[in-house]
Amino acid sequence: MTASQRYQHEDQAIGRLRQRLQIVYRERSATEVQSTVDRALRRFTTARIRDYIPLLVERISRDELSNRFAAR
Repeated sequence: MTASQRYQHEDQAIGRLRQRLQIVYRERSATEVQSTVDRALRRFTTARIRDYIPLLVERISRDELSNRFAAR
């Protein structure tokens, strides 16, 4: 798999993640869900090994969205 294929695969996985989180946290605006995912994704900008980034972004995003949701 080439680097561009890996990034394309990662982008697709992140896109699916955004859709799943929007369904799970439907009380949240799409903008809030997207910005949460984007913030988590930025933490891995310089990561050399990218295989688990979608999984890590999902966990961070779910934690953040759940904590915000529980605080309300």
